[in-house]
Amino acid sequence: MKIPFRSKEESWLSFNARVLQEAADPAVPLLERIKFLGIYSSNLDEFFRVRVATLKRLALLGDHWIELNIPNPGETFRAVNTIVAKQARDFNCAFADIVTRLAKAGIRILTDREVPENLQGWLTDYFRTIVRPHLMPVMLKSTEALPNLRDVPMYLAVLMTRTSGKGRPAHSLIEIPSILPRFVVLPAKGRAQMVMFLDDIIRYGMSELFSHLPYDKFDAWALKFTRDAEMDFDDDFTESVFQKVTEGVKAREEGLPVRANYDAEIPGPFLRLLLNKLGLSDSNSVYPGARYHNRKDLIGFPTLGRSDLLYPKSKPLDHYALERLPKEGFFPLLRKRDVLLHFPYHSFSIFIDLLREAAIDPLVQSIRLTQYRLAKSSCVARALVCAARNGKEVTVLVEPQARFDEKANISWAGEYRDAGVRVILGVPKLKVHAKLALISRKEIGRTRYYAALATGNLNEDSARVFADHMLLTSDQEVGRDVASVFDFFDRNYRPPHLSHLLSAPFYLREWLRQRIDKEIAEAAAGRVAIISLKLNNLSDEETIQLLLRAAEAGVKVRLIIRSMFSLIVDHPNIEAICVVDKYLEHSRILWFHNGGEPLVYLSSADFLQRNFDTRVEIIFPLRDPTLAAQLRRYFEIHWSDNRKARILDRDLTNRFRRRTKGSPEIRAQFAIEEYLRGLH
Repeated sequence: MKIPFRSKEESWLSFNARVLQEAADPAVPLLERIKFLGIYSSNLDEFFRVRVATLKRLALLGDHWIELNIPNPGETFRAVNTIVAKQARDFNCAFADIVTRLAKAGIRILTDREVPENLQGWLTDYFRTIVRPHLMPVMLKSTEALPNLRDVPMYLAVLMTRTSGKGRPAHSLIEIPSILPRFVVLPAKGRAQMVMFLDDIIRYGMSELFSHLPYDKFDAWALKFTRDAEMDFDDDFTESVFQKVTEGVKAREEGLPVRANYDAEIPGPFLRLLLNKLGLSDSNSVYPGARYHNRKDLIGFPTLGRSDLLYPKSKPLDHYALERLPKEGFFPLLRKRDVLLHFPYHSFSIFIDLLREAAIDPLVQSIRLTQYRLAKSSCVARALVCAARNGKEVTVLVEPQARFDEKANISWAGEYRDAGVRVILGVPKLKVHAKLALISRKEIGRTRYYAALATGNLNEDSARVFADHMLLTSDQEVGRDVASVFDFFDRNYRPPHLSHLLSAPFYLREWLRQRIDKEIAEAAAGRVAIISLKLNNLSDEETIQLLLRAAEAGVKVRLIIRSMFSLIVDHPNIEAICVVDKYLEHSRILWFHNGGEPLVYLSSADFLQRNFDTRVEIIFPLRDPTLAAQLRRYFEIHWSDNRKARILDRDLTNRFRRRTKGSPEIRAQFAIEEYLRGLH
């Protein structure tokens, strides 16, 4: 019997709709709302570059989707277009509402036709000195092919005419330079603060840019298109990985267009000219939009010193277990107890401090670490380089296939090698997604391991906004397991031998099946049986089948899923929610009731087929009962949210969970901060 299963694409768009809900919510501070619009747009760009591009590839296979046991890609693509069109209308409504409310709050977003007279001189000078040197218009001719356009920037399609109506019009494309700020704050005049899109500053200076041409009327409309961003790596790792990635990044710039956005106000003949030249004249991937594209830049909309329009800034919490850290140092402290960090409530600088201490500690022999995505100016990388220069043996597994970070990771690999760091560039046929660090220290004649295991990237930038966990431990059994994983990176023919950790692609499926079967057996015996999972994505068909079987057997299944969710909830024993709020929920928690002796795990893996079968992932237990109880409480707070939790029902309507009469309001992220503050 075929299980009820929803396409990943439709469920992901439902997640992005939840982000859009935050942008439309009047209770969210205004500048946070505009940031959510940017997050929504950034998400959607990547969705088209990856998921829609994959759908188009699958559609070319004809009926082979049946053999692949996936939803019909053609039908999914049509559903995607319908959903995206509806969300575009919602986005424009939210943006218009935010602009109106910002104006009432004293912040005006000006177009090129709204610049006050007393600021026109300043703006003209800004255009001439800052903007114009970066503008290189491409003139379009009906008889010539359009130059190969890049998919990251946005363009202005310019129509040049004469007010007299005489002569033929001319057409041009101007790339909006990404090297310049997208938003420009104009000098304050009176109480109002004024901001302009760079697009409108270019529109403002158009007559000067084309002053040598015989035209006196210039109109411009936004145009943007998105290319297929998937890279294909064959199984031949004998060829230079650097060369493979370089060629892949270059090919991405030349990938087939999968989406074209245009200002719906553009005249029909001009639009047809552009689409013909892009090869999209008969495409079903052309989307009318509004005045501005590349709206992911709204993430960086200037705050203008208006803290009243933002969420209050939260100072990182002190960790109760680290109070004596400055005096004792990490290593004596970790020999006494494990430390569980919760980001962003705790500062990621704690991990950086650990690496720094290891880099200068005379007893530390080696540091090993996996790198998936690093911060742009990474302190983690600097600590590793420092350790190598201090004579430590440093090894970094750099994943060259981390999507959109391929080029950065190859660059880091070069810097590491220059500093004497040993680099392992990935594992053939697998992507290393595990987040691990291992410090080896010589203590009283023997080597002792200190390990860091995390659910999220070792990245201080994302740790400020991604809710994740990291375990710091000197548990030697765990340390030996981590060492075995690093040994596998060196000798890929031999799977790691693990006693306490679980690793994909080797044991994870079988272990998960055993854990679910144990809960089913408990339910069959009439005892309490509960499976509680907090994940980013749940779309692996085999796992969904196991969870449905558990629910049928009487196991209570509680799911907190942020993004892709292919399980169609249609059983009373399954409940599912999603929390979208100030921080991005990124951690993965697995909790099995286990006959009253709960088992709690943290994971780098989501439950997608790729995480089980083609990635190196690590699931690690919370062996310290106090920390396990702490994590169960963390989950329960999320589960009780009645302010920002949406119910993931059969139709993914994104209904907010409402609190029952007389019950207190619980906003999970704020409640967790209070809970962690109270730990001692």
